Amino acid sequence: MTVTRSYFLKIARWLMIYLAIIAMASNAYALEIPGIGTVNLPSFKYGKLKRDRDVNRTFQTYKVLPNHKYYTCGQANIPYAIIGVNKKYKLRPGMWREVQLTTPLLRSWVSKMDNIYGYPPYGSIILDDNGKQIGIWYSSKQWTTVIIEENNEIAILTPEPPGFGGGN
Repeated sequence: MTVTRSYFLKIARWLMIYLAIIAMASNAYALEIPGIGTVNLPSFKYGKLKRDRDVNRTFQTYKVLPNHKYYTCGQANIPYAIIGVNKKYKLRPGMWREVQLTTPLLRSWVSKMDNIYGYPPYGSIILDDNGKQIGIWYSSKQWTTVIIEENNEIAILTPEPPGFGGGN
């Protein structure tokens, strides 16, 4: 697949998610697109973040969970957020970068995130629409959109860049 086509498909996926979120906020179940016709929108289920001391401690003690795949967003050397997704789930491709997380790398990131961003990062559980834990989150931003799709596929939107200015 060419780079241009891959990029186009990535944009198209996110555009569909964006349109679906807008439509659901307005209680629409379909979009009428001139020249194309009616497009039925999928109905998504939403998860959420729940702040959790144990998850915070997991990150602050640099523990890498063996049954999770790890992803980051933001700068490569100081991420805006780090997530661990249970291997039973597949994260939809997008803005997150998969990383092979090690204890030394996690120690470096946690230390830098704590000192550089305006608010100290904190750990949260990523929950599905039924309240079941599907992953962990570590960021100074404590909100995001978690979309639960079919076949254990999930989409987690990346947080906006945190404020700069020094933490603790």
